[in-house]
Amino acid sequence: MVGIYDIEVYNNKIHYYLTVKRNLTVVRGDSASGKTELVRLISEHEANGNSSGITLKCDKKCTVLTNVDWEMRLASLSQAIIFIDETASFLRTKSFAEHVRGSDNYFVIITRDDLDMLPYSVEEIYGLKNVSDSSKYKSYKKVYNEMYKLYNLSDINEIVNPEQVITEDTNSGHECYSEIYGDICSAAGGKTKVYECIRTSDRQSILAIIDGAAFGSDIGKVMGYLEVSGKKCVLYAPESFEYLLLKADIIDVPQTILDETYNYADSQKFFSWEEYYTDYLVQNTQNTPFRYGKTRLNESYKSPRIIEKIKSVMPNQILPVEERSE
Repeated sequence: MVGIYDIEVYNNKIHYYLTVKRNLTVVRGDSASGKTELVRLISEHEANGNSSGITLKCDKKCTVLTNVDWEMRLASLSQAIIFIDETASFLRTKSFAEHVRGSDNYFVIITRDDLDMLPYSVEEIYGLKNVSDSSKYKSYKKVYNEMYKLYNLSDINEIVNPEQVITEDTNSGHECYSEIYGDICSAAGGKTKVYECIRTSDRQSILAIIDGAAFGSDIGKVMGYLEVSGKKCVLYAPESFEYLLLKADIIDVPQTILDETYNYADSQKFFSWEEYYTDYLVQNTQNTPFRYGKTRLNESYKSPRIIEKIKSVMPNQILPVEERSE
């Protein structure tokens, strides 16, 4: 399944607007924030149609998956947007993750928990907010809810002079970032180890570079720790290292691949957008000087000209002081 889809669900009391564009979307929020009511409306509309008094607008079938025969039911669904409430016991299982991989459906998961088995993006973690008092809706009596991003890591507004750079990636990505930052660059050895590396660091200023496309299950823990500890650490979260290489104009890449990835990264083939970018880079650099492999970085990527291209698509604020543009 590919594409971006708007979902509108409402009755005479409450109105929801959502947009989904990846195979995994996570909706969080405290009690009474409207999460459970959203799932209830979709479920009731599915059971009773328009006679339920509920209207559901979407270009794809929207359905709710519960504990009852969930594996059999999921196997029967195709090209659907599947909502799952946090009360579903299978959410945290390896079996569910295996069913999601290779599925041609999108999943909207309502949960306050981190889901370690699933590679969801930091960009696709949302809360629900009441926008009834906005100028757009204040003349109506309904409660209007829209999604909003919980984490915005795309804007780095402060200058960063890190004493330590921690990279999630151990292999090709780490090699490249070491070319930029030198000896202060260290590898965490995987996304689950980034938190521990930040927590145990004795440096006063840290830059952590993570693959945003699959870091969703760990971002809450990291951000929560930074808020409580007060430790100075800036997170830089490009979709992935491969995305950065594609964006750097090293090889010819149609702009739509980067701007409208949702139209290309088929959920049935790619568990995350990180997998899509890696596959695209590997396929399109075969038999070229820039042949790409995740394990070891091709020396062609380490040339001064290419390193400059890579730095040109990174935020100026996080580059080494002597290499920042005016």
